[in-house]
Amino acid sequence: MNLLLHLWRLKRDSRDTPPVSVSLLKSARWSKWTVGMATCGWIFLVAASYLQIPLYRQIWLFTSLVIAFAWLWACLWSFTAVISYLSVQAYARAALALIVAVTLGAVIWRVDWQTTFIDSTLELHHASFAELATAYREGRSLDPPWWMEYLSVDGDVQAQERGLYLPIYVDEWRSENGAGLAYFPNPPSKDLLIQTAEGDMGRPTRDLGDGWWWVE
Repeated sequence: MNLLLHLWRLKRDSRDTPPVSVSLLKSARWSKWTVGMATCGWIFLVAASYLQIPLYRQIWLFTSLVIAFAWLWACLWSFTAVISYLSVQAYARAALALIVAVTLGAVIWRVDWQTTFIDSTLELHHASFAELATAYREGRSLDPPWWMEYLSVDGDVQAQERGLYLPIYVDEWRSENGAGLAYFPNPPSKDLLIQTAEGDMGRPTRDLGDGWWWVE
């Protein structure tokens, strides 16, 4: 009788206690899930950082919040991935996840995303910028493409006396500061000034090629 009672208790305890392999499997799945979420966070952070200017054009009050949320998402899920690997004693994977996260964070933080976006936009839409420059030189009406509204303020292209100007950053409150792209038919001097806002004049500071300059 005692033997049967002992066997019944062992069988009950075996039903109540999940196998170790099942727990490990669940932990492994959770680790993969955290890595996937961290990866999505880093991708979202890169995209938001690169598209700061279009975001500024559309939701300028909330651009910083979007980027802050992307940083929070990427960092928190990366930390969770490291902890999940440590919980299953996968120390090598935990170290690798930590190194990758720190490296990505350092690189993304140091990149000049404004310059990267401006340079790549000029490269991708080289024909459109060349057409605007030609129209300006010939005195024809300027017809900016539809996507210009995500780059220039209200898609504005200003034919000024000294050059063609595309405002990108303008002080939203008093219009006393501005920066943007300018095309000069002739190489500009260091003293050349072009109006960047109602109360601001800017100088060309960086040569972008084909007569285009960054002005601030």
